[in-house]
Amino acid sequence: MTPDKRDYMLPTRHDLWKLCLNHYRRLIAAAGFLSILSLPGNRRLFTGDVVEASPLMGAEYFPLVGLLLAALLSLLALLFAPLVPQLVLAALLVAGLIVLTGGLHLDGLMDSCDGLFGGSTRERKLEIMRDSRVGSFGVLAGGCALLLKFACFASLSKHSLPVALLVTLPSARWTLVLALRVFPGARATGLGATFRQAVTPDRLALACALTFASVFLTAQLSGLIVWGTITAVALVSGAWISRKLGGLTGDTYGAIAEIAEITGLLAFVLFHF
Repeated sequence: MTPDKRDYMLPTRHDLWKLCLNHYRRLIAAAGFLSILSLPGNRRLFTGDVVEASPLMGAEYFPLVGLLLAALLSLLALLFAPLVPQLVLAALLVAGLIVLTGGLHLDGLMDSCDGLFGGSTRERKLEIMRDSRVGSFGVLAGGCALLLKFACFASLSKHSLPVALLVTLPSARWTLVLALRVFPGARATGLGATFRQAVTPDRLALACALTFASVFLTAQLSGLIVWGTITAVALVSGAWISRKLGGLTGDTYGAIAEIAEITGLLAFVLFHF
């Protein structure tokens, strides 16, 4: 068979199965990185040869992980709404979000605030952010973030809560992919630098399409407005942090996600009232 004819061959069933398996493997990697969730086939699919040379983190599926987290929290809200007062339900949602994500983004926000507001030079800011200990700025930032989320959950009606979650959480994870692609890294090495190499234009476009579809199907025009607001705030936040640090780090990506979540919830509160 000539090379020209081989180029026009349709993919076989085996090729399609291998492609689907690869994409599911990337979804599993995304869920494992952003949450404590373990999807079916986790161990079996990660034994054997590595499918691709780039870091396997599934950035394009970050919005789907956010959607899965939102679905679980929405189920929690539906189950407990008839049983407990609104304030208790809000506290349960905040605690559930922390547990499901392992506090990953909240930890990044706290470390980022310690460095950004505690250091006088770029080098000192990055040094503080490397320290595992939490300073006063980090404690204040973490406390404010939890308080704002609690207030937003308590302010939304029991019918509005699932919609707010299903729009805000995927949109916040979309900002991670966007920030990884748009902004430079503050360090030449590290987790952020490794992951940034894996966010190609195609994967950014897929993440955008998945977020757009989930947001529009959930809340139509109002959902798209919230998504646009979250995206704009994330870009402004990323630009400000980049100016302070010369780029972004793994901690600052988490900070951007936290800021995006709070922005989305506040936007729904404004719509609600």
